[in-house]
Amino acid sequence: MGVETADIDTRARGTSEANAAAFAPRADDVFARIATRYDSLCDLFSVGAHRLWKEHLARRIAELPGREVLDLATGTGDIPARVLRRLPAGHGRTLRVTDLCPQMLDMARAKLRGAPAGVSLDLADAEGLSDFADASMDIVSIAFAMKICDRRRVAAEAFRVLRPGGRFLVLEAARIPWAPLHTTYLAYMDLCLPLIARLATGGDRGAYDYLLKGVHTFPSQGAFAAELAAIGFREVSWRDLTLGIVALHEARKPG
Repeated sequence: MGVETADIDTRARGTSEANAAAFAPRADDVFARIATRYDSLCDLFSVGAHRLWKEHLARRIAELPGREVLDLATGTGDIPARVLRRLPAGHGRTLRVTDLCPQMLDMARAKLRGAPAGVSLDLADAEGLSDFADASMDIVSIAFAMKICDRRRVAAEAFRVLRPGGRFLVLEAARIPWAPLHTTYLAYMDLCLPLIARLATGGDRGAYDYLLKGVHTFPSQGAFAAELAAIGFREVSWRDLTLGIVALHEARKPG
């Protein structure tokens, strides 16, 4: 579908919770528990579609100018791995790959083994990037983790570490623009996802509860774009993928 731009809906800003899934990583180490199965669970939950969605993000990162790239909440390192496959030899880029969960970062480290110089992996909280200087990055990306973070804090930190003109890219659950279809999709998720996840994870409710809550309560594309604009980003746009089940948002730090 086409790119939606600055006609941002400021009337509806979605849930009042900045963390759509109400996830508290220090209270529940669910991602540590499922780190070794995370990729296969993504395939299962999305029927493989997450691979196509991530390719859209990786392609956009690879085609944007800029030397310093920071990937937040990387999980098993899918996004940087896909970006590296798209970059030519001798590209000269630096990729900083981060996650809050050591077990997830271990999976990313294994996936990125043999990556060229300039790729580093760091334990870091997307909500507080204390190890990253102001105006030090050209691109900041995050995929499918904004719904389990305080999204306003993450966006504010991305804004801080980006250089003027830098880009913030967010791949996240969205809302299908045609309301009846979106309602049907949510009903399907409510019915099927808990059963699939319970079978796949041996009854670990945490593996799907956050996903379901985040899908239900993450703001609409226009409302999320309005939040980014309120932080100071400009040229905020999004592209709906798979009818709007997910969206790829892009915003520029002015300067």
